[in-house]
Amino acid sequence: MSDQLTLDALATEVRQRLEAVNKDQAERLSDERLRQLITEAMDGLTKDEEFVRKIRFGSGSADTQLVGTKYARWGLSVSDVEFLHDLMSSHRGQRLKNGTHPGPSEELQRTFDSISAARYLSADKVMAMDRKAIDDLFPRIPLTEFHGSDRELARAGKFELTGAYQRAIRAMDTQTSGEGQQLIGAQYVGELWDAPRQLGKVFPLIDSFEMTDPTAYLPVEVDIPEMLFVPENLASNSSDYATVETGSQRVQVDAKKFIIHQMWSGEMDEDSIIPFVPFLRRQAAYAVAHYADSLVINGDNTNAATGNINLDDADPADTKHYLAFDGIRHAALVDNTANAKDATGSAATWAQLIGMRSLMVDRTRLVDWGHPTDPDDLIYVSEPDTADRIAQLDEVVTADKYGPAATVFTGEVSRIGRNRHIASIAVPKTEADGKVSTTANNNTLGQTVLFNRRGFKVGWRRRVMVESERLPGRDQTRLVYSLRLGLGRFTPTGAASGIESAAVLYNQSTAAS
Repeated sequence: MSDQLTLDALATEVRQRLEAVNKDQAERLSDERLRQLITEAMDGLTKDEEFVRKIRFGSGSADTQLVGTKYARWGLSVSDVEFLHDLMSSHRGQRLKNGTHPGPSEELQRTFDSISAARYLSADKVMAMDRKAIDDLFPRIPLTEFHGSDRELARAGKFELTGAYQRAIRAMDTQTSGEGQQLIGAQYVGELWDAPRQLGKVFPLIDSFEMTDPTAYLPVEVDIPEMLFVPENLASNSSDYATVETGSQRVQVDAKKFIIHQMWSGEMDEDSIIPFVPFLRRQAAYAVAHYADSLVINGDNTNAATGNINLDDADPADTKHYLAFDGIRHAALVDNTANAKDATGSAATWAQLIGMRSLMVDRTRLVDWGHPTDPDDLIYVSEPDTADRIAQLDEVVTADKYGPAATVFTGEVSRIGRNRHIASIAVPKTEADGKVSTTANNNTLGQTVLFNRRGFKVGWRRRVMVESERLPGRDQTRLVYSLRLGLGRFTPTGAASGIESAAVLYNQSTAAS
């Protein structure tokens, strides 16, 4: 009997232990417990800086929604799909050999709708917004900015009759009124706008702002208020202390229109163009980046047979980008020639490079553009051969000697003192006078531009618009990107001759030493 009780007790104990094990196992494997364990483990990992630096986790972005589509198989991103959709949409209805272009395919339309937050506005709507901006702007322009009969019209409130107003209206895309649509909020447009900031060398260094009107006015402090030594006022009838006015000026920034053309051979068939979409976007981005750099460096609106710093002995074509406005080189070579120094055909010396800073001191208004508090505000930019020659000077510290913790700007090759030195192909080789000749063989001499980036401002007016045009006679399709931007150069006098924030050392030999 006792043996039976012992076996029963043993069986009960074994059963209880098994139940306890199962219960414990169930608790260990429950969803809540597993979630807790994973959370604790991940918290530990995310606190490991080395782990976080090497590992990136998916964010559930729209790119993941492309998985399984033919666009993903071709390696297209959300921006690529938006670009392709915009391209196909702009091509809808154009004549082909076998009918008309259908626009985006059903698959492309469905994919675009599921991944993109962009929306289309009619060209008429976009133009109406621009016209309203112009209408809102003109009543705020001081009468002193109008000239001749325009001033009397402006004084009477008849801004729409002034020549300035009519020119602003004509600057809009009136020839495309009522045709097509403009894609607003597309990621690829934003990336194209970001290209100058990511790929450019000079343009990214200049502060920018979005222009809400075709013309913007930026206030500029002319001089600082003087600190006065005054006696203590003790009497009840003491006189007021003397006052000092702080002078100011305004810099006008006008948004100018620019376009980029790309040619595509053959008909714009969706499947045939898919492999080339990343290439087309990349080329457009490089173009925007390069010409944005060139605009701010080389701008010169002199459109004549002689005198343009980019084509001194010939009349530049009316569509040359640098004709839009005057830039940094122009400030020293033309506007304020005291800030341009001749290297007399020899290689630049350390003394000449350092001496450029003293040209940028405005002692009248106590503004030292050449020796800023932040050394990163003062930038040297040379054409590539000149930059390499300067880097050979014993006093110059080249980028490879900065050390692993140093921050290096895009295109930076060395430092002259504490200031960065950038090589940019946007800076041209020139003749001895620092200007470019129409005869390429005459342009053999180097040039270095020094500027304080706080003395300039870039304004963006219009987002990039992409359009296409079929050219059946050539069996080609033309892609057109258009945008608007402007450059402001600060001058305390209100005249370009007062610009002190730039200097140029020209006529430098680039021959190997």
